[in-house]
Amino acid sequence: MQSLRRCIPAICLMIAPYIFGGSLITVTPKEFTGAIENPLKGYRPDGYGGKPYCTLYRRYIKWNDIEKYENDSVDRITAYLNRTCQYKGTNYGDLNVKIVPRVYLDWDGKLAKDGKPMQYWPADMHAFDYDSPAFKRRMVRLIEKLGEAWDNDPRVFAVQMGLIGFWGEQHNPNINREMLALLTDTYRKAFRNKLILTRNATPEFRDAGFGLYYDTFGYLGREPSAGKTEGEPPWQLTYLYPDLWKKGPIEGEVEYTWQKTRAGAKPDETFGRTPDETMVNPDFRKYMIGMIRQYHVSYLGWISDFDEKKADVLNGAGEIMKAFGYRFVIEEFSYTPSAAPGSPFDIQFTVRNDGSAPMYLDWPVAFALLDTTTREPVWQTVLTNAHVRDWLPGERWSQTSFAYDIPAKQYRVAQTVTLPASLAKGDYIVALAILDRDGGMRPSARFAIENYCTGGWHPFGITGIGAAPKSTAVDPAIFSSPAVDRTLRYMIPDRLLSVNDPPVPAVTAVEQWKLDPSAECIDPWRYWCLSKRGTNVDIRNTYDGPVEGPAGRRVIAVSGTFTGDARIYYYPFNYEKFPDGRYRMSFLAKGTPGLNVEFQVSDDWEYYDGKTAFTLESDWKRTEIEFTVRKAVKKHLRFNLVLPADGAGEFMFTDYHARKTE
Repeated sequence: MQSLRRCIPAICLMIAPYIFGGSLITVTPKEFTGAIENPLKGYRPDGYGGKPYCTLYRRYIKWNDIEKYENDSVDRITAYLNRTCQYKGTNYGDLNVKIVPRVYLDWDGKLAKDGKPMQYWPADMHAFDYDSPAFKRRMVRLIEKLGEAWDNDPRVFAVQMGLIGFWGEQHNPNINREMLALLTDTYRKAFRNKLILTRNATPEFRDAGFGLYYDTFGYLGREPSAGKTEGEPPWQLTYLYPDLWKKGPIEGEVEYTWQKTRAGAKPDETFGRTPDETMVNPDFRKYMIGMIRQYHVSYLGWISDFDEKKADVLNGAGEIMKAFGYRFVIEEFSYTPSAAPGSPFDIQFTVRNDGSAPMYLDWPVAFALLDTTTREPVWQTVLTNAHVRDWLPGERWSQTSFAYDIPAKQYRVAQTVTLPASLAKGDYIVALAILDRDGGMRPSARFAIENYCTGGWHPFGITGIGAAPKSTAVDPAIFSSPAVDRTLRYMIPDRLLSVNDPPVPAVTAVEQWKLDPSAECIDPWRYWCLSKRGTNVDIRNTYDGPVEGPAGRRVIAVSGTFTGDARIYYYPFNYEKFPDGRYRMSFLAKGTPGLNVEFQVSDDWEYYDGKTAFTLESDWKRTEIEFTVRKAVKKHLRFNLVLPADGAGEFMFTDYHARKTE
């Protein structure tokens, strides 16, 4: 595998004009052409296993694992990371890997194989309640606690917003405008240092500078070329927010199930059916690299499930790794060949980002004088004129030319530092390193050049302090490959590692709702979903209804300009079956006078029974509809309230009930 070979460069030395009246030595390092297992980019599995090119790990976190009750301590969140951010007794700092956590409440709306609900609500919260004032209060407080725990934790690179919907992906239910604003404001205040990623590029999230995680990355059926896909991230990133990648990371997971099951995926024309196929087939690999570069992607999951034990697979994975995120190539480096202790010392270098995305974190570039024998820093300082966050890649990817139409810019860094007066005379190696700012300012990310020494430093030449060196050339025999360096690590403060789980007091659990067809079929705490079709269609919930009770006081309102098949719908938890018989649906409704709404029962999305249209009035009016369950339901029943295909206005309903009447 080329990226893991030891490469001996040909170093070019020349004399450059010295801007302060002398001369600088200029080195032209050779680019390292292999993949580099750099932090904050690459393949992103859901758990650590020591796989190559995997430095980030998504961590799904159940809400009730980090908060048992309303007044639970922040310590429980930190203690959770202490337990889980380690592998075989070694913590993630010593492995030099980081996490991207996502807190969630509902896995997929179903029961697990053991019959247990895959719901993770604290015992003192109602399951499926995503909109009550009590839920919003708890959500805000949890985000604040997450910020307290994670905003300065070096193990956390970025935070996926999560919280709402299946897998925390913010669908089932979709988040409405009120919740978008609340989430945006709360996360922005809670996290000053960490990057935030969201499932969709809404205006609220975009303006806040949040990144994006896209869970069906690469799937052809959701690309703009496939047709009308305005609601999907590829369309948003192409037409609405083409520069979003400059503000926050773009990541996600590659959808391989659809590659195998959906004709629209066209797997033989895109990236195959398995991660191994993507890596091995040159056309599949080229397609994936193009997608990564087009959308400026930093890292991806699912594709990480490649078999690293197969040489051809690992080589292909390395080729794709080079496209992910940042890839900094130093083209030229100049420095003062000799200086006195306490005197000025000049450094200049030119760098370009041959990757597809920024680094996103403002990790400092350090300049050091290394001991020529141990190659350890004798003295080092941070270069305040070097800003890795600003080193951007090229733009406007062309799959035809397989290059950016706007090539990556060359960034020039020039700085004069003052050597310490106490510096001993002698020869030193001149070197650079990129330091992990949060992890104890230790070397971490590497430049894509062959001038590298194990431990994180890039040597460029020899300088003499107090006298000219015998030679300014560094011996290439000291170089090692920058591809993988297992000596690199970051520091986790003892104040975090010493935190243990606080005791759990007795919690008064709320009584969770259960379906009883003879009494009630609709959970008063459970959400109704909005299927959007139209302009500015939004769903909101208020608690000022005309009747008392947990369902009666909640008013569900939908407003906007409706086109196509806009609807709100409800289906029971775990898609519970309704016994055969006669049922009655009852609710109060009002809205824009003359607006027609249709109630219907469907088997999943296919019409089943009870189709009834009614016209809205300005005052509350009760509607009762009967339907029959007499034949086998293929999938599951849904209750639908379908809005007009060509209307505009508002529809409100409350005090909704459904029960078996015979």
